Amino acid sequence: MKSNIRQINVMGMELEEWTYKSCTAQFGVGDTWATLYQIESKVKKKGHATTLLLEAKEYYKYKDFGGSVALSPEMGRLYKKLDIKEYKE
Repeated sequence: MKSNIRQINVMGMELEEWTYKSCTAQFGVGDTWATLYQIESKVKKKGHATTLLLEAKEYYKYKDFGGSVALSPEMGRLYKKLDIKEYKE
């Protein structure tokens, strides 16, 4: 695994924070689900977010895996490219 994972607390919620090179992502995780809440890559167009999300998708493959509403066109394109379910409602 290329990414690092650590437990963090954000506004009273326990999240898993993943980092890979310039990219950081936060996931809420339950017994049967894992949801991407936030992702940010400081260096664009280098594949850091793609690598991180592919690893997370594999890591959580036995859970219902998806992401919160895409807040940018780039995030929406990543969801489509990597076949990640987007929770719009």
